Amino acid sequence: MSQQSLKRKWTLCLLLCWGIMATYAQKDLERLHKFTITEFYQDQQATTATSEEYKQVDGSGSLMAIIKFMSADPTVKIDNIEAFMFNFGNMMHKTVVHGDELWVYVQKNARTVTISRDGYAPIKKYDLKTTIKEGATYVMKITFDKVTWNVERSLNKQFLQLQLEPGLSNAVVTLTREGEREPMETSTTDATGSVAWNLEFGTYFYGIKVPNYVEASGRVKLTTSDSTYVEKVKLTPNFGYLEIQDPGNASGAKVFVDNKEMGTVPYKSDTKWDCGTYQLLLVKDLYKSHTEEFTIKQGETTVIKPVLESNFAETTLTVEGGADIYIDGIRKGAGRWAGPLKAGTYLVECRKANHRKTQKEIHVEVDVASTITLDPPIPITGFLSVNSTPVGAQIKIDGKDYGVTPKIIQDLLIGQHKVEVSMANRKPEVREVNIVEGKEETLNVELSSTAKISFSSTPSGAGVLIDGTLEGTTPFTKEMASGTYDIRARYYGYRPFHRKMYIDVANPTVHFKMARQLMKKNTFYFGADGQFGALTAVGGTMGFYAGNVNIEAFYMKGFGKETVYWNSTGNDTEGAAHWAEEELEVKTVAGGKFGYGFILGTRFRVTPQIGCTYVGVSGNKETSVYALSGTVGVRLEAACTSHFGISLTPEYAFKLAEADGYKLLSSVLPSMKDWSEGFNCKVGVYFFF
Repeated sequence: MSQQSLKRKWTLCLLLCWGIMATYAQKDLERLHKFTITEFYQDQQATTATSEEYKQVDGSGSLMAIIKFMSADPTVKIDNIEAFMFNFGNMMHKTVVHGDELWVYVQKNARTVTISRDGYAPIKKYDLKTTIKEGATYVMKITFDKVTWNVERSLNKQFLQLQLEPGLSNAVVTLTREGEREPMETSTTDATGSVAWNLEFGTYFYGIKVPNYVEASGRVKLTTSDSTYVEKVKLTPNFGYLEIQDPGNASGAKVFVDNKEMGTVPYKSDTKWDCGTYQLLLVKDLYKSHTEEFTIKQGETTVIKPVLESNFAETTLTVEGGADIYIDGIRKGAGRWAGPLKAGTYLVECRKANHRKTQKEIHVEVDVASTITLDPPIPITGFLSVNSTPVGAQIKIDGKDYGVTPKIIQDLLIGQHKVEVSMANRKPEVREVNIVEGKEETLNVELSSTAKISFSSTPSGAGVLIDGTLEGTTPFTKEMASGTYDIRARYYGYRPFHRKMYIDVANPTVHFKMARQLMKKNTFYFGADGQFGALTAVGGTMGFYAGNVNIEAFYMKGFGKETVYWNSTGNDTEGAAHWAEEELEVKTVAGGKFGYGFILGTRFRVTPQIGCTYVGVSGNKETSVYALSGTVGVRLEAACTSHFGISLTPEYAFKLAEADGYKLLSSVLPSMKDWSEGFNCKVGVYFFF
């Protein structure tokens, strides 16, 4: 073997050993932890995402779902669980730590997720095998391996993360490798404004498009795999606002910007507008369309005060007879209509039931007011011949008088009509007729001399006698001829009704009201009385009426007092008489009465009465002191309700008999004589049943 050949072999061996050593050294540097998703499912029983305490909504107002990210082994705690990053593509998301769990809020319709963390091998575009539902709760469990080797990454790849400032979601990011024309990646930022890729070493160009911001671009160079390369991109705002005010006549106009409807005037945008030039269109009824160009400038509110040009005139339309007015087939009113009409030509119609419509074409010029009289609709008529037996009956059609029978009525509008034929002392007849254009309709009516008379009363249920014969209780009907009848009605608790009445078959309704009878013939009563006059007293009264016969008893306490001096029978040691002073007092006033009452109307009664009254006096111990009086008077009663009333009884008392003591004392005490005779008046209140 030549020396040169040996030299080549040693050189090849050294290169091989260096490559092996470098490979193993590089692999040792790229040693990564690994995690695996072991379970992912929807928790059908959980209501966490919909509860008031934990629910969250996205930008559109929809409830976000919750993925509970946790360790599959309850005994193993995930350190710094918040360091895990999630990417659901263009779906908004956010993370919140709850104990040993990481809750991931995500928008509905997400289907894949990329999960990464520094020092761990990422899980790229994991298929959820379902579409995330609004307000649902899911569980994702993971397990860990100690170490995994990523030779490809360790040799020539590095993570690139673009972070937007401010952190805007759904920004479109394109990534192009140096030397290539087409983008190799197109992604959207997550809810934090971040997007990341695992890329081979080299130089890359990125472009970022976000609504309302200036497009951003840049260049990054990846040369090492030691850590994730974070590129922070600061976005420049590129937006303003639009406000449209009403200077006078633009209120309510529809607003279109670049042919997109935005609202109505007054209009003030609450969203950001990209800077640039736009085309404005305002549309309002009765006004010409307004167009103009406007520019949105960065950080400014563009204010527009449009003035619309009118395109109408005030128009008044009138027609006789209250006909309906139609403009281009749309009803506007009856008899008269006034209002603005847009400039142009219109077809105006006047319509009325059973009439031929009239038409007129009108022309409206801008700002030229006009009053137009329209031709009324033309009546469509037929004929009606009305005959009656007997003749001479009054004719009414739809409530309007048309003379007496027989009669031919011309020019009667077509359609249904109500015809009434009537005559004194005859039952009126009502018919429905249908009039046809140009034809004669004949109506023959026979008027009956009897009719069914309807009887009713207030209150209902009264028994009614007609000419002494009980016919029934109200309400009821009876076939009768016109004439005068004796009508009586009775109802318990009410005053009997009695009247001579003329009943006309042309007016077949009889109604009468009955007055409530508060004062009753058979009743028991009691009450309290006060007496004034010759003898003052108070007390109570009790009595009853049997038919008209009245019996009454009373007991009262009198208020009469007198002082008397008595001479004793013995003498003192000097022979002088002994005198004693004593006070006399009316103790008892009692008695009874008999009377006969007369009821007046529904509330009053007058009862003449005779009676006897006992007047007892206390004070004298040696002899009886009392008197008996006869009374003549009248009891006057007024019923306030069905069980309560007031009474007034004026009467005169005259002496019938008196005890010796009373006779002796009244001879020397004139006032005692008034206790048993003279004029008195009783006033009382009483209850009766």
